[in-house]
Amino acid sequence: MEGLKNKVKHFLSQRENQIFLGIFIFALALRLYFFFQTYNQALWWDEADYMSIAKHYGLGTPEVAAPWRARGMSLIFGIFYFFGANEIFQRLVVIAFSVAAVWITYILGKEFFDKKVALIASCFMSVLWIHLFWSMRFSGEIFALVFYCLAAYFFWKGYVKNGSKWYMIFSGLLIGYGIFLYESVGAIFIFLAVFLFVTERFKFFKNKQFWWGMLGLAISLGFIFGHYYDLYGQVYPRVSHIIEGSLAEGTELDAKLAEQGFFSVFFTTFVFFQNMLDYFHWVILIVFLIGLIYYINLILGFDLVWKNKDEKLKKDFYVLWWAFSVMLFFGAYLAVVKTYYEPRYIFPAYPILFLIAAQGVIYIADFLEKQKKHLGTAAIIIIILLAAYSHIGWAAPLIENKAYSFSQERAAGEWLKENTKPGDILLACSQVVPFVYYSEREAITFRYNTTEVDYQIKNWSVPYLILDGYIQDCNVNYVAEREANLTPVQVYYEGEYPIVIIYETKGYF
Repeated sequence: MEGLKNKVKHFLSQRENQIFLGIFIFALALRLYFFFQTYNQALWWDEADYMSIAKHYGLGTPEVAAPWRARGMSLIFGIFYFFGANEIFQRLVVIAFSVAAVWITYILGKEFFDKKVALIASCFMSVLWIHLFWSMRFSGEIFALVFYCLAAYFFWKGYVKNGSKWYMIFSGLLIGYGIFLYESVGAIFIFLAVFLFVTERFKFFKNKQFWWGMLGLAISLGFIFGHYYDLYGQVYPRVSHIIEGSLAEGTELDAKLAEQGFFSVFFTTFVFFQNMLDYFHWVILIVFLIGLIYYINLILGFDLVWKNKDEKLKKDFYVLWWAFSVMLFFGAYLAVVKTYYEPRYIFPAYPILFLIAAQGVIYIADFLEKQKKHLGTAAIIIIILLAAYSHIGWAAPLIENKAYSFSQERAAGEWLKENTKPGDILLACSQVVPFVYYSEREAITFRYNTTEVDYQIKNWSVPYLILDGYIQDCNVNYVAEREANLTPVQVYYEGEYPIVIIYETKGYF
């Protein structure tokens, strides 16, 4: 016990550790501030999908998620549900992973740069607006950042630095479970494969450290593939979904090529480079561009990286390619599938991008310090404060305004839970996920093939039908045609307009 006290005392006696502890506490306090404003907010459709899976794991309640939905985050929450946790506790778990990103940024900064760069970068990470926003939601990307960055860090320590085999084993385990948690972690295969080929070609196959990593990966993927096969008869449904829905002839990619042309689709690959101002804002963008000066030697001396003869440039390549590979991977993903740009996709790149930006801050500070003593320190403080003001000022209204969205679905779902019994089946529009999550009851949808729906439910107990105005393709005619057999019992409004209506059925099912 005395030894632990001495270690803590020694840790706190160092100025850099004191500063980081302050940054960490600030990051936690900032997230808790938004948490107390939003802890009872309604879940969006994809959140409800994840959390209904979690309840299914932990409580055995129904879930209707698509087979390709990543389930790793839900399994973590399911364990907590099993031991009695509620939704508010689960939100605190997300907060914990969010704050962990600040710590990881600091660890990476110390490893690849120095403590000054690490501290500045962790400041940027603590206030990043898109990270703050999704820290208030059940988002797989928050978890993916932690798993990806730790896996890449352990790979560096275990393989490149030839550390303990356990670094590589844990790297493999984190990659495997990270993919189960959120598929974006799979981008690490491109990152590491290119890095290994550039620096070693195929020599890594002869390195036992590589195979220790493969062992960890095989263990985690074995569990994941087995679980998916047990559920759906496929080892990984997301792959077949992408192939059949996006890459197959006549599907999403062909449609995009026909509509936009090859060059437009191709340049989508660089969308995250084109939109840096969106997620950086001006202050961080400027220092990031200045920080790129650090990599001039890498560009000029890349032949030494190819020949694996310069450890410093090898490290620089690892860092820069880490960030850019994530950005390119998700740019290519957006080029192939029919979805839209969101800065949260590249969460695993942000700690590295902020390290580069922090190096830019150091360049500015060093220049100003030469002009006048303490001017450099003042510049660092001003840049951090301006960045914090910009990002927090952008995040706060976004978080607060979105906190009230879909609240009517939450109220309706909770009413249904109180007024139904286990085994009851609900009837709702095409997206029933929120009602399944809140009511903990099974639900089926009424679409435009009403004959099929009637056939499905003719022998079931369906006490309530839900008309949801949030769903654009909700078949209102289905309700109108059966109006005589329905009695509205609950109505939830958005302003003056009814948005969710619950009807009691009269036995016509």
